[in-house]
Amino acid sequence: MKKVTAPPMMVLSKVVRTTLEDLIKNIEDFPKEIVQEAVNAGLHPSGPQYWIYKWETCVTLEEFELKICLPVATFGNSFSSEKFKLEKLEEYAHVKKTHLGAWDQLKESYEVLMKEMEEAKLVPGQTCREIYINCDFENPSNNITEIQFQVN
Repeated sequence: MKKVTAPPMMVLSKVVRTTLEDLIKNIEDFPKEIVQEAVNAGLHPSGPQYWIYKWETCVTLEEFELKICLPVATFGNSFSSEKFKLEKLEEYAHVKKTHLGAWDQLKESYEVLMKEMEEAKLVPGQTCREIYINCDFENPSNNITEIQFQVN
């Protein structure tokens, strides 16, 4: 298990408070709208969406903060929006695992990653990221999701 650090990046983002149970109804159409907003503003989407989960406690059934992010190249463009924010994500120390398949099986990949972290004596942080490299809604077994778990 190797700890890596992702560099800072510019993103368009939206933050919501939700629970895992209410996740889909609380994000509305943000994943689609964020791409459209970037294109309309003259920003260039430069990578897949990042969903950053932040828990105040380690109880995953409790409410948490979800930040939906789209990496963008700004080309010096100014940006203002009532719905989304242009911001720079700081560097991110983490371990990662690639999940191949449907999202309803992500739990198994998280469990493997957490076990590997424990064996390596790595201390988890408060956040994790899911990077949606390939989203196949017709055949979810083709999904490719990178899980990045923050380590201190």
